[in-house]
Amino acid sequence: MKKTKISCALCAILFFLSLSLEAQSIERKVLTWEQRSVNIGAVLEEKGEVETEFFGVNLNQDSLWITDVFAECGCTTVDFTKDTLLQDKIASIKVKFNPDHRGGDFAKQIIVRTNHDIYGDTLILEGTNIPFPEDLKTAYPYRKGDLGFRLSAINMGEVISNEPKLKYVEVFNFGTDTLSLYGEQEGLQEYLFASLEPEILSPGQRGLLLLTYDGAKKNDLGYFEENISLKLQDDTEIDLKLMAVVFEFFQPVPKSMEKIVPRIGLSEIDVDLREVASTRKVSKNIVITNMGEENLVIRKIATNCDCVEVDLSSSEISASQRAELNFTFDPKGRKGIDHKHITIFSNDPINPVRTIVVKSTIK
Repeated sequence: MKKTKISCALCAILFFLSLSLEAQSIERKVLTWEQRSVNIGAVLEEKGEVETEFFGVNLNQDSLWITDVFAECGCTTVDFTKDTLLQDKIASIKVKFNPDHRGGDFAKQIIVRTNHDIYGDTLILEGTNIPFPEDLKTAYPYRKGDLGFRLSAINMGEVISNEPKLKYVEVFNFGTDTLSLYGEQEGLQEYLFASLEPEILSPGQRGLLLLTYDGAKKNDLGYFEENISLKLQDDTEIDLKLMAVVFEFFQPVPKSMEKIVPRIGLSEIDVDLREVASTRKVSKNIVITNMGEENLVIRKIATNCDCVEVDLSSSEISASQRAELNFTFDPKGRKGIDHKHITIFSNDPINPVRTIVVKSTIK
């Protein structure tokens, strides 16, 4: 009896091992996707379902067909090509997203399996879901003419110089007439582009103001707070406050290049001036060193207060050389614990932005 049980157990083990080895021996052959991630942008709840499409080509010699497609949640439904895909044939995955009351950014996974891929390939559907508010006046309290906004200013956040940043801003037409943007926004800065979706906003309708900020055309770095003016079709203008922080883009640095590229070194990043009389200006030197082999270029030095003045001995620093940054702090009209920031933008691709904190207690 014991021998029979042992034999059965061994057979079972061998059977499952054979299945495991068979699974491991299957070579994964997947579709090559045009895009693995699709961003459908801002989705207004009242607009209903939004549809997009993924395309994949079979670059394998063997024929493929899609066996299963799984969506992460019930808010996403899929339809897919069910035909056999010979080499170089294209498959389609149609995805519909149904917005619900849960607002905010989303990233939904879609798993695609084929006859030669039991593990599944992952696609991502991204976007921002914007539910319809229950109380419109409370949701859009800031008025610019008949247009209602959620906030008094538009914050673009971080803008990287390699790619324009798109911002979706909710607006609501509280007026009795249609609203639309004038075709040519001549008064708008050259690094900004604005459009309205839909192009014509009916009375009592919600829409999106699309603002695009081009960091490369801005040709400057750091934090910016500025006023912009948008002209409407009826020749009225709306003034808006816009905020953004622009950074330079750098490609990732290989390990082998870390000692060659420009590298910024600072003698101090946390400066404590201790007790300072409000009637006396205080100056101090910071040494900037280039620890790389290529020339270090200081792109810009910015402070968060007009009370701090800076002077740099040289904006380009050779390998192993240094420059002196002299700053002067004027505490006039201030009292108590104080913190000021000096931000240095350079061509160091690993640490392109360095901040010096200047602390003091003003008497």
